[in-house]
Amino acid sequence: MATRREVLQGLIVSMGGAAALTACGGIANVVATSPGAAGRFYTAAEMSFLSSISDMIIPRTETPGAVDVNVPGYMDALMTDWANDETRNSHRQALSRIENELDRLVGGRFVETEESRATSVLSELDAAVFDGSKDLDGYRSVKGYISRSYFATEGGAVEELKWVSVPGRWDPSVDISDTL
Repeated sequence: MATRREVLQGLIVSMGGAAALTACGGIANVVATSPGAAGRFYTAAEMSFLSSISDMIIPRTETPGAVDVNVPGYMDALMTDWANDETRNSHRQALSRIENELDRLVGGRFVETEESRATSVLSELDAAVFDGSKDLDGYRSVKGYISRSYFATEGGAVEELKWVSVPGRWDPSVDISDTL
């Protein structure tokens, strides 16, 4: 269960990340990616792994999934244009540790595992990390980057969150009464 402080920190980071991406050239710097292609920061293998776990963490339902809104490309732009060297290094190490652990759990290459088995193994790992029984350094951070990147995209914000610039009915001429 997240505390209010953790939720607020996540919101601040996501707002800062979106602002940083805009400051670094905005959506023009987000490269359209495919799981087998290298990004500007990620190698082809890292992009394939990141695409796989992003799609499992936020799958397509009646709304677009993480891969549909190009979360891997968005994260690639964040790591290239926004992150400092320390953040890049720790993120890359975290991805490697996560992939090694998932490879170990499936007894082979995680990205080549049948989708239902891979989803099940990732769900078990996620539950173990978040209930505190497993300490997989960096998993929470990577999952946070994925979810915040998703909701910072147009598809995540508009279609999933159903964000509208002016919610409700706009009435510019409202009588103000003294009974308030």
